Amino acid sequence: MKKINKLLFKLLIVLPMFAIGQSSPNSKTRKSYDKLDNIKIDKVVYYESPYTMIAHKPVETAYLPSWYWGYCAKNYPLAFKNYVAEANSFMLLPKSFSETKLKEYETKFKSLKLEDFPMPYVYCYGEIYFTDKKTQKQYLALLAYKFEKQSPNMEFNKIDIQKFKVPKDWRYKNSKVESDTFVQVYDAPTVINYFVLDKDGFYKEGDNVEIDENIVKNGNSNIIIGENRFDHFLDMLKRSPNYIRSYIINGERIFETNKQTPKGVISIGSKRKQP
Repeated sequence: MKKINKLLFKLLIVLPMFAIGQSSPNSKTRKSYDKLDNIKIDKVVYYESPYTMIAHKPVETAYLPSWYWGYCAKNYPLAFKNYVAEANSFMLLPKSFSETKLKEYETKFKSLKLEDFPMPYVYCYGEIYFTDKKTQKQYLALLAYKFEKQSPNMEFNKIDIQKFKVPKDWRYKNSKVESDTFVQVYDAPTVINYFVLDKDGFYKEGDNVEIDENIVKNGNSNIIIGENRFDHFLDMLKRSPNYIRSYIINGERIFETNKQTPKGVISIGSKRKQP
């Protein structure tokens, strides 16, 4: 009986302490974009066939995403006929550069070889368009992988979004299973770049830290954004009433709108060449 009383006494002390610890104002909370009260999701695009760039150069030429010119203004001078004259019109202040700096970067870029890029292979797999409810300004979060080596199997058309999960205990394992097409996405961190819709209708690269901390997280440093992993992004797709899926057939990029129904995901509307 005495042992039972001692146990109850310990529990009465430990449980309240545990509860206090759980509600600590400094504890981190993981939230997805669609779970944030301060922003409104406008559109989600899932690149089932990732939009690929090698050393900042897009592999595709027929389709240019909405963020293309804003991205190239900072990263890929060869996209422009006159980089020095055009680049700043696709940058937001204070991101713009002097004519001298632009010339220097263009000259340096032309001399670079593939091996000069530490992570030359970029695979963009998601776009999240959202509006800041306070200011009504529109933003775009670009989700991508950056790899040192090329991943020829980077196609997600065999993934069942409703069932996909990272195999238990596989994340961060040193030994990889070569037969698994998607093993490279299990523990690779997602790189998120933010773009801002400017008044001229172009999405321009924004200040990633400023947008992440003060727009997305609304100044709350205890929030961790969930879409920093591929499986978290797929979880958001499951919750979305609809989203845009993009894939490549016979060398042509196609977009279609997918809708969640009680019987599963169905395609609605027509297939198209733009989101």
